[in-house]
Amino acid sequence: MGKHTKTAKLSELADIRTGHPFRGSVEHTPTSWDYYVLQLKDVQKDCHISLEQAAQVSMTDERPPQPLQPGDILLRARGGYYYSGLFSGERPNVIAAAQFFILTPDIRKVAPAYLCWYLNQPASQQYFERNDTGTNISMINKRTIRELLVTLPSLATQHKIATIHQGWLKEKTLTEQLLHNREQMVRGLCQAYINRDFQNRDAS
Repeated sequence: MGKHTKTAKLSELADIRTGHPFRGSVEHTPTSWDYYVLQLKDVQKDCHISLEQAAQVSMTDERPPQPLQPGDILLRARGGYYYSGLFSGERPNVIAAAQFFILTPDIRKVAPAYLCWYLNQPASQQYFERNDTGTNISMINKRTIRELLVTLPSLATQHKIATIHQGWLKEKTLTEQLLHNREQMVRGLCQAYINRDFQNRDAS
């Protein structure tokens, strides 16, 4: 890949592997566990990975897992929604189920946060949708992912885009929290009017 390359296949930018293939279903065993397991529900559309509801499992009877590393990207491989989440590494011993492809970006070529952002953009999502397979459950295969063309600005610009996106996500979260608080306040105010109305009627 040349210095001035403007696009590259995803396979040239990241190592791609599948998540951990469990022998059975993922069993949440909070009293005896050694790993968090991320499933589809734990990766959200805004690149965020949530560990709050992640299953806690014992891997004693499973083959040795390969924990996620900071900067790894989880790409949903099935279900018709193919968005990605960036693992920040806030906790150790976290693995992903086989419902994901795990991308480990080559940071000499691409910034993980930029790549995660790019995968969630409409053009990438439309590419996945055009090339998915399956009748009952839609899914994408590794070949499709490897062939995705990624627009590749300089690393400086990639970091700038990632910073802008992170800033927008924080602003969005704050706005949603403010709207939620406002909704609670309006609801309380309306209930107070009802209570006062009943009190006035009872007193008259």
